[in-house]
Order: sequence, then structure tokens, then C-alpha cells
Amino acid sequence: MFVQKVLYPNNMSFNEKDFGFLKNLITYDCFSIVDLADNLKFLNNSELTQWLQADEFLIIGTGGSSLGAQCIYEIAKANLKNPLRKNIQFLSNLDPQTFQTTISHIKHPERVRILCISKSGETLETITQLLLIMDFFKNYQLSSKIVIITENKSSSLKQIAIDNNFLCFDHPKTIGGRFSVFSIVGMLPALICGINPNEIYEGAQNILHGDMENIKKGAAFVFQNFKNKITNHVSFIYSDKLKPFAEWLAQLYAESSGKDGIGITPIAARGSVDQHSQLQLYLDGTRDKCFSFFYEKQNCDFTITNNVPNKFNYLAQKNISEIFEAQCDATIKTLIEKKFNLRKFELSEITPKILGALFMHFMIEVSSVCKLMEVNPFDQPAVERGKIITKALLNGAVIC
Repeated sequence: MFVQKVLYPNNMSFNEKDFGFLKNLITYDCFSIVDLADNLKFLNNSELTQWLQADEFLIIGTGGSSLGAQCIYEIAKANLKNPLRKNIQFLSNLDPQTFQTTISHIKHPERVRILCISKSGETLETITQLLLIMDFFKNYQLSSKIVIITENKSSSLKQIAIDNNFLCFDHPKTIGGRFSVFSIVGMLPALICGINPNEIYEGAQNILHGDMENIKKGAAFVFQNFKNKITNHVSFIYSDKLKPFAEWLAQLYAESSGKDGIGITPIAARGSVDQHSQLQLYLDGTRDKCFSFFYEKQNCDFTITNNVPNKFNYLAQKNISEIFEAQCDATIKTLIEKKFNLRKFELSEITPKILGALFMHFMIEVSSVCKLMEVNPFDQPAVERGKIITKALLNGAVIC
């Protein structure tokens, strides 16, 4: 699966009594859902089965309604043994140019299918994009094109689904958006990507039913840094396919821990490119950061065999995987020399099973860190003010 190593300080320990909450925590629906036999009952819907036969998809959603799906998509896209044969695009940010570009990349409007996800059914970005999409496809039979996932309650999105006879599935009421990847919110996109949800669940179950030592070790690492006023947490990702995972993890830490004047500030960095853009700050700037490195062991046969410049003779007969790993190890060693607190996750080739394990590990780890910080990991009360002001501005209000 994967190995977590706390490389500095190498004598870190934790008190088992501090994690007495874990036994109850992992019974929460967002974790235990991977064990529920009826969680995938939506697969039995004949209309959905027909809808899934399409080869072009547009997935609308933002935050927790999209980031997990984007992680899954990247794993599917990178699978050279079983290439992804569908054209899948995501609309998550309300950028006008991105919206226009995405629409222009739709190859066959008559064949495209749309999945729209919002737990509350009132997400401004999602409603805006759906209404624009419905107008764009107004000359097609929308009822066969669009599938909705939202809570089973009165909402704008629910009403749109009812009024237009869209196929609509329930978003679990007890699971928040950023914790929803194991529900239909993540598993229906997995099916679109050609991935069996049970492969993701298998990895998640291995973590959920494991001994929790890795969870405790990871949570203790983050919390001890927090207690020492090291609250900026850099996720240094050495795997391009994990780029959306870094964004998913950033939301998980930011929204879960940022309460009552405290919190963990997540920072995403990508190796090796950010060695040339961020590393100077990390090494020689304010010492308020700890690091989690994610390295995927990749096997690639592309080897440098000739035309090597003299200054680069150390590259002769080296393949690109060896060079990439050396860069990761060098960055880690440089940070440890400067005595920065650091851990490393060593990953074999990332499969749906390993991705499921990563999802579950960090959902429990982040929740555990929040419990240790004495904040509620499952709410986000502060963001509502921005939504209220946005609505007022669009209604013509002048706000100083």
C-alpha cells in the first residue's frame, strides 16, 4: 500500500490515551460507508446504466463535490495498461474563460452526458454552470442527458431536477462535502472513469480496519507541530497524478481545522518543479512550516544513453525514474539538514486501491488532528458570510 516515515524528528512518540476518541470516530458515516452493502445500490438503476454508456461527460461541482472525483480521474487517465477511452471534463471554478473553453471542447453535443453535484443544492457556482449548460443544450432532450446528486430536501437544485425530470440521486445527509468521496459523490465519477468502486473501497477498508498506528503517528506529527506554533503544512507531491489529491487534502485540512482563531494552513507543492519556485522560501524563510512528502515509485525505461554533455556525465545510463527519485531524496535531505520537521509517504504505483487507502488515511488523520485541537472537523460556519455578501452584490446592493 504505502509506508509513512517520520524522518525528522526521528524520536517522535505519542500517548495512546490521547487517541481514545478513535474507536468512536471511525463509526461516523463518512468512514463506515465503505462497509455498507447498499451504498452502491444506485448501480441497479437501469436509466443510469444506459446513461453511463456515453463516451463524453461533463462533471459539474465545486470543492468536495468535485476534488475527490478529479483525483480518481487522474488515476484512470494515467493507466497506460487500460487507457481511458472517454472524454471527461470538469467544471468546478466559475471562471468565464474556463467555462467557455470547456464548452468549446465538447466534441459531440448530442452524445455528452452531464453530472451535477451539490450537497446543499444551493451552491452558486454549480447552479450558475448548470443553468448555462441547460441553455447551451436546449435543443437536446435534457432529461436523458443530466443526472443530479443533491440532498433529499427542498432546494433550488432539487427543484430543477423535478421540473425537468432529471434522474436524481440522494447525497447522504450525514456526510459533508469534503468527506463525501466514498459516497455516490465519488463513486459515480469512478464508474464514469471505468473504475470499479470496490477497488477504492478495498484500500479504504484496509485502513479503516487496520491497527491505526499510522493514523496516530501522522496525527501526532501534525499536532505536535501545531503545538509548537508550526502551523503551515507543506504537502510536497512527487507524482503528477496526485496533483488533485494535494488540492483535495488542502480543502480537508483548511475547512476542517480552521476554527476559533486557530488552524492548519495547507500548502501544496509539486516535485520537482517547485524545487525551483518555492524551496528557497522553505529553506531560508520563516521557520513556520513542516513537510509531508509523497513519492510514487515509478518504473520507466526511458534511459539516457548518449549525447551527454560533460557537466551532466552523472546522468549517463540513468533512467528518468532514478533521476526523479534522486531529486526527491535530495530535497528531503536538504530540509532535514536544516532541521525541518518532515515525514515521507512512500507509494508503490498508485492504483484505485492505494488511492482509496490515501483518502481514508487522511480523512481519519485530519479528523483526529481536529479532535486533538478541540475543534469540530465536520462544519465550516465562517464561509456563509461570503455567500450572503455575494448574493447582496448581485442584487445590486452597495457594500462598503
